[in-house]
Amino acid sequence: MPKIEIVKEEESKIIFKLHDASPALANSIRRAMKSLVPVLAIDYVDFYVNSSGFYDEMIAHRLAMLPIKTDLSRFKMREECVCEGVGCPNCQISFRLNVEGPKVVYAKDFISDDPEIHFAFEDIPVLELFSGQQLMIEAVARLGRGKEHSKFQPVSACYYRIIPDIEINEKCDLCKNCISACPRSIFEEREGKIAVKNPENCSLCMECIRSCEPKAIRIVEKNDYLFVAEGTGALPVKEVLFKAITILKEKAENFNKSLSEIDV
Repeated sequence: MPKIEIVKEEESKIIFKLHDASPALANSIRRAMKSLVPVLAIDYVDFYVNSSGFYDEMIAHRLAMLPIKTDLSRFKMREECVCEGVGCPNCQISFRLNVEGPKVVYAKDFISDDPEIHFAFEDIPVLELFSGQQLMIEAVARLGRGKEHSKFQPVSACYYRIIPDIEINEKCDLCKNCISACPRSIFEEREGKIAVKNPENCSLCMECIRSCEPKAIRIVEKNDYLFVAEGTGALPVKEVLFKAITILKEKAENFNKSLSEIDV
């Protein structure tokens, strides 16, 4: 039975081990965290006044890539909303801006319909207005998934590597070539023997095997993985992980239900 062991947890980063899982499941979790967990992002922008040095499209693109603090319990996907995708407070939120230069416009200058929903990082600069320039816009955000557009990805990085089983047998003559050859400092001398420390740091470069003349080292790939995920700020990364697992579980249950309805 697969299980998860949290190694390090922060709001913006999580490191965990996935034990006894197939490569397909490990990759499914990675892909689900990047592409299936919904978050808010700017979807379109209405420009009322723009006398800056930037085209409307450039400003809209910059706003779309600003992460927004997301409350999944409050907002619904448009296709699931009672408004049937027309747009309402249950599925979208507006950010308004009306400023004149000279001024550097930051994310914190936008006024949200709800003070609890705001850009994740207030000090991100959007553009600079010079004297006599004005920008008056309304930006509308909605929920979306990373498989639709990268602006909806809740993680900026999500990757894993295999945690191998490194065995050292009785052929070892304590030459210590593996210690000097390993770029990750996996090996050490301990009590007159070569020992393995932190096997999760192993990159499977196999330099230890190539440097070991008596062939005393054996590396076995197991179904254990070390995951590292960094969030964009839209959601706590731990919430992204559990939401991704929940989505995968629902998909598996729906698939099994569909199979049971097929007449063989």
